[in-house]
Amino acid sequence: MGTWTAALPDRTISISRDRLARFRKLYVPDRDLSARMSEQFLFDMYVLGVAYGISPFEILQSVRHLEAGEPPGGIKPASMFSHPPLRGLWHKHYFSARFMPHNILMGLGGNGLERLIVETMGSSESPVITKDIISELARRVANEPLEMRHQQGKITGEWIIFARHSGVHYYLCLSTHDTGDQIIHDQIMKNCLKDFPKLRSWMDEQASSAAP
Repeated sequence: MGTWTAALPDRTISISRDRLARFRKLYVPDRDLSARMSEQFLFDMYVLGVAYGISPFEILQSVRHLEAGEPPGGIKPASMFSHPPLRGLWHKHYFSARFMPHNILMGLGGNGLERLIVETMGSSESPVITKDIISELARRVANEPLEMRHQQGKITGEWIIFARHSGVHYYLCLSTHDTGDQIIHDQIMKNCLKDFPKLRSWMDEQASSAAP
């Protein structure tokens, strides 16, 4: 049957294709949706769960959001890669609790934390710091940046990478912002063409439709 293997810095994770097929049926019982997910996509989802504790349901929530036409929900909408070699493919963020610190920092910006401290504690040089003040500051630091980014539709996570053809989505892999485009492209071409033999032509169609 064959085996999928991922070499991580601290370990190697493997799963047989037979077990991966069972994983697919467990988490994606919808046959139409399942047929539009590559083995690479399912394996990436499996690895993220084993290695980093990211639930498949957190990823599939963004998939369902995409399948529903992306109703307003705080997460950044999908967009096409604008440069080769990924031009013609699309990406959408999925969100996990492990991405909250990054979104809080992005929401605070350069002086957001200082502003919240002044607003909560006052501008006095020697404020009296009480338990209530500390609790209120912690609440505002944790909640306000996330609420702002949610309202702006800027909640970010890592990437779901997919193809579009005739208005239908085909899910290829999961990746990170700092993975090189060429690495992502080569992985997709190596592992996803067997699932979607017309992938290259779909990419060309999308790239052509987006041309100025």
